[in-house]
Amino acid sequence: MTTPDGAPRAGTPADGAPPGPVRVGRIEFVNCFPLYHHFARELTARGVAAAIVEGYPSALNEMLVSGAIDVALPSSIAFARNAAVLSLLPQVSISSFGAVDSVQLFTRVPLDDVRRIALTEKSATSICLLKVLCREWGLEPEFAPRRGSLAEVLADFDGLLLIGDEALYVLRAEVYPYHYDLGAEWQKATGLPMVFAVCAARREFVAARPAAAAAVGAALLASRDDCAAHPAETAAAAAQRYDFSRRYLMEYFDQLKFGFTPEYRAGLREFYRRAAAVGELDVVPDVATTADVA
Repeated sequence: MTTPDGAPRAGTPADGAPPGPVRVGRIEFVNCFPLYHHFARELTARGVAAAIVEGYPSALNEMLVSGAIDVALPSSIAFARNAAVLSLLPQVSISSFGAVDSVQLFTRVPLDDVRRIALTEKSATSICLLKVLCREWGLEPEFAPRRGSLAEVLADFDGLLLIGDEALYVLRAEVYPYHYDLGAEWQKATGLPMVFAVCAARREFVAARPAAAAAVGAALLASRDDCAAHPAETAAAAAQRYDFSRRYLMEYFDQLKFGFTPEYRAGLREFYRRAAAVGELDVVPDVATTADVA
């Protein structure tokens, strides 16, 4: 028996007797907290056991592609580059419509004067998005991986791309005189939402355990919905795990979008089209989900 979202009803094992726990990647950043806060509870209610593996987006991307985990929230560009072995789940994404705060280009000079940019190695999507936006801005800077301390980067580069909690810390500290929110800049350029990460599973896992795959997506969505219904409690719980205040996190979580509606899929298609135009993608993948092809 299943629920309308395709997941098993509470107390019934997904796909019969499960061969083992579903290996689910959890991004360590605070922006994912609403998806995971009640995830274990919701997955248990759907009769699925999970082994949670924490890591940075880039590390989890590699683990998903290699088969070390079954389901994760890979960077949207990482999904595109590995669409042959991954399937999109339809329930959730990590997106914004406008400012996102946690994806920032910090610069010590005005944007038109930027010549060298140091890049975080924690997110492939943000690097690709920056290159897309540089084309929009008419810039052709030199890019290099970030090395050394923040002070060393300040001395050697005009700009620094940061994501996640580190971007939030630097934004609050006002270390750089200029900063550009890449979610806001994308919305200005396209009028569309920006999808930073999608929910995806290995194709072989979806084929072997379709109900378990659906249960993971449904559990993430249910966690998000519960957190959205209780914003103050969610922010307080997140503040105990991360070094941010409850008030700040309430405002921050309100900016994030976790659905995967047709509007967000349109934003994803446009991102892929522009990524291909700047040489970051060889092929623009289909954004059909497991719900579309079921």
